[in-house]
Parts: sequence; C-alpha cells; structure tokens
Amino acid sequence: MNAPLPYRPPGEPVADPLTLDTSGLAETPLSGAVELAAERGPVVYVPGAHGGFVAVRREDLPTVPAPAPAPAPAGVDPHAQRLAAKGVFAAGAGVGAYFAAGAVAIVVDSLVQALIAAAVAAGVALAAPGRRGGGDTYITHHHVTNRWWGKSSTTIRNR
Repeated sequence: MNAPLPYRPPGEPVADPLTLDTSGLAETPLSGAVELAAERGPVVYVPGAHGGFVAVRREDLPTVPAPAPAPAPAGVDPHAQRLAAKGVFAAGAGVGAYFAAGAVAIVVDSLVQALIAAAVAAGVALAAPGRRGGGDTYITHHHVTNRWWGKSSTTIRNR
C-alpha cells in the first residue's frame, strides 16, 4: 500500500493497515435492490471527484466521436529544411565573399596602375628637355673583340 495513512492524534491506537477489519461489516446490514452482474452490462471506471475511481455503466457515458488522427505531414521534415537552408546560406555567403574579394582586388589593382601611370607621366614631364635646358644624355658604345688564346680587347666610346 503506497497511500499515506490519515492523521491520528498521538494517544490514539493505530490499526494495522495490512489486516482486514471485519467488525464493521457484520454490524451494518445490506440494503437496496440486488443487481446481478449479467444484468448491468459492461462497467467503465472513470476518475472521481476525490481522486478515486467510480464505476459507471458504459451506456450511461456520453458518446463523443473520437477525433481522427492527424495525417502525417507530407514532404520533408521542417527541421531538416531549416538545416539545409542554413547550409545553402553559408555556401552562398562564402561564394559571395569570394566574388567580393575578387572585385576589391580588381579595383585596388586598377587604382595602383593609375597611380603608377601618373607617376611615370610626372617623371616624363619633369625630365623633358625643354624644362632643364638641354639634358645630359650620352650614348655609350661598347665594342669587344675576342682573339685567339683568350685575348680580348674592349673599346668604349661616348658621344
């Protein structure tokens, strides 16, 4: 028996819950109509108001149609769909970052080429002969003559 015992004051004797008390059964006579088990029909036990179960005839219960079971959802599991969508989004974000980095590299390369071209144009403009008054350009000719037994001679001439 798992149910707790009711409260008893400290001086009152406690009956053993495992032994059956038959003294109250003989004192009260049975009264009422006799009902046979075959006459009453099937009985269903339903929860009562105070935590116990009450026997009720099956024909006395209200008839409520049982709800139809919910149909199985068609298609793919929604959790699997969300997981796949996260993977597709991550792959798309990675590819987009790759293309964005390529575009930034092209822009930076074009900017560097424009700066180099501007520097070369400025250098040519500064080195123009009209600005300096003549210029110091020399043409140097190197002439090397090789002979037998490892003899060679070199002539350098500037104009």
